[in-house]
Amino acid sequence: MRLKNKDIAQMLGISVTAVSLAINGKPGVSEDTRRKVLSLVADSSQKALERAMVQTNELGSVAFVVHKAHGAVINENQFFSNLIEMVQTEAQSLGFSLTIAHYSPGQDFAAHLEYVRNLGVQGLLLQATELDEDSLRGYLSLGLPTVLLDGYFDLVPVTAVTLDDQTSIYRAFAYAVEKGHTDIGFLAGTPRVKNFEHHLDGFWKGVRDFDLADANHPVIELGCTFEESWRDMKAFLKSSPEGFSMPTCFLADLDNIALGAMRALKDMGCSIPDDVSIIGYGNTGVAVISDPPLTTTQIEMHESGRLAMRLLSECMRDPLASVATTATLSSTLVERSSVRDLNKQVAG
Repeated sequence: MRLKNKDIAQMLGISVTAVSLAINGKPGVSEDTRRKVLSLVADSSQKALERAMVQTNELGSVAFVVHKAHGAVINENQFFSNLIEMVQTEAQSLGFSLTIAHYSPGQDFAAHLEYVRNLGVQGLLLQATELDEDSLRGYLSLGLPTVLLDGYFDLVPVTAVTLDDQTSIYRAFAYAVEKGHTDIGFLAGTPRVKNFEHHLDGFWKGVRDFDLADANHPVIELGCTFEESWRDMKAFLKSSPEGFSMPTCFLADLDNIALGAMRALKDMGCSIPDDVSIIGYGNTGVAVISDPPLTTTQIEMHESGRLAMRLLSECMRDPLASVATTATLSSTLVERSSVRDLNKQVAG
């Protein structure tokens, strides 16, 4: 730690006041005394910097790899930008240097792995949103302490921080039932990722638990962006398969999917929520300003970034003693105006 004024005073045999005058460039001390004081201050600062650098080097460096298998779910929006920023902030607070690496669709994966290997990092944080099992095994072959963020794999034991995707959708389903809906459909994002499959698991769990197997539950696959969802939903509505019946409520894999479908439904003359209710997932910024404002699920992605870095830090300190664990973060439903309460209609 840096020398305090009283330490310098004792070392030079002068008063604390004299030290303060010398440091602040004020008159009242000789130039020789001022020179000695400033020399000690500079020397202690340099040693403190060197100690900090040694400490950082001992802690090591980490690579945060954003793996985009197709880029349909991970995209350059504020949601994922905030996640990266949170990981950076937590890494710095823990004393790690952080390198961010990207794998993009079409890139040579073997060359990418070699690039990550040559970074010389001591730990690996993997964004697993679009990660597949084969790619995960490739990263694990690097032999680095590894933590997954936003995903886990049943057959590969790796420490992971994920969102409670199944329960989140199940709670949204229960909310729709509470509002009097029984014919509930699902807007499934494409291409499919593991998190989306967990969403659908939660949806069908709701169907079973609320004894609604005989009701109407169409599952419609739509692109993940607003434009793709709008286009796909509009095409579906124009040429609906035989036997299709519009449910009174839709749940969606993402807010963008819900909002694109909402636009397509409105284009076809449907009123939201009077004719069809919609519940999103993610609580993105546009969910607040949509017409009507979107009822959706709030996910704690920021906290997941902090927790993932802490778990990686523990794995790096003692990799042999670390046991693979999965930390699951809960979510909350944000109620706005896109779901009609059918109970009031019945009561009226």
